[in-house]
Amino acid sequence: MTDTIPGTGTPRPPRRPGALSLAPDFPMLWGASAVSLLGNGISSAALPLLAATLSTDPMVVASVVVVGRLPWLLFALPAGAMADRWDRKRAMWLADLVRAALTGVLAVAVAAGFASIGLLMAVGFLIAVADTVFDSSNTAVLPKVVSGDPDRIRRANSWLVGTRTTVESFAGPPLGGLLFGFSRALPFVGDALSFLLSAALLRRMRGDYHVSRNVYGETGLWRAVAEGCSWLWRQPVLRSITAVAGLFNVACLAQTAIFVLFAQQELGLGAFGFSLLLAVGSFGSLFGAAQAGRLNAWFGTAVSLRLALVAAGAACLVTAVAPDAWTAGAAEVLAGFAAAIWNVNQMSLRQSGTPDHLLGRVTGAHRLVTYGGMPFGALLGGLLASAAGLRASFVVAGAIMLALAVFAAATITRSRVTELVGEPAAGRG
Repeated sequence: MTDTIPGTGTPRPPRRPGALSLAPDFPMLWGASAVSLLGNGISSAALPLLAATLSTDPMVVASVVVVGRLPWLLFALPAGAMADRWDRKRAMWLADLVRAALTGVLAVAVAAGFASIGLLMAVGFLIAVADTVFDSSNTAVLPKVVSGDPDRIRRANSWLVGTRTTVESFAGPPLGGLLFGFSRALPFVGDALSFLLSAALLRRMRGDYHVSRNVYGETGLWRAVAEGCSWLWRQPVLRSITAVAGLFNVACLAQTAIFVLFAQQELGLGAFGFSLLLAVGSFGSLFGAAQAGRLNAWFGTAVSLRLALVAAGAACLVTAVAPDAWTAGAAEVLAGFAAAIWNVNQMSLRQSGTPDHLLGRVTGAHRLVTYGGMPFGALLGGLLASAAGLRASFVVAGAIMLALAVFAAATITRSRVTELVGEPAAGRG
């Protein structure tokens, strides 16, 4: 019997699946992401605050970020290849345990009074090595968790991006600032515990997340890496998204690396005020994650991606001239909205359009470009701040993002998106 709306006889529209109904293992994956991201949010406020107590030199503070991003240049490709060879679920929970141990070591050192810029660099570097393994496996496992359906992949990414926004950007930074005010070690204790809980949740996933051996074969490591890179290069949309995302992250890190100094010296904010400024962007991100599907229905995925770049560039330029924290906060909301639209769509396109046996390696190649550019962005931010003042980084970042929007208009087109994954015509939403 057809389900109808009472009193009208009109068939009910199909319900959109929530997080619990996307797939049996998705709640575990989602829960693990939530607790781990909360820890990341706590550390995202505490780590720059700790660095700022050890040095007020923009180049020194930016160097902590640079070193923490270097592993993406060195290990992204082999980590992606391993994600196509190992049990992806096991790779994730083992990486979580390694990150928990390293963060615990940092917490003990801070509590004992042994914190230094060198220690922050060393621990940040090693945690990022584990990040490369976790991220490649996590990205590659999602399509299999939700049975490979493109619409479910986009909905799952909307849930994950929305959760990232809520816990990492909204709840985490203020909590990190508060904990840092009580004790400099407490935020890192919380981060270590979040990794342990994430590992426990991931171990409860019941599905088989190996890649079939008859698909992967016994190819050597670097030959397997080359196969993934070659496949990515032959896909016009994914190739363009990777290039744009790489420069996008350079622009983002040019701001992020010196943002704590900008908040303190230009806006007059303390530790808690800085944490709140980081958090307000989450309102825009939540709205963007929730509306990504609707924007795609109105305009199509290709146009949505371009609009996100334009909005991100505008947000940077507003921040550059912001006279107070209120204006900077409004710009953060716009930036969060743009980032959510961009991330939901680019991740979903890559996951939907890439064969499962190649997804780890394609993700590794993508991350090599996108995350590998982050150290250069952090270095650029430090140099600009030292040479031309803290606001200069935001001006340059805005110009880069607007230029990327023009490039995307020529390379990320509706016809190419349709060729990659198939997409209904825009305007049906």
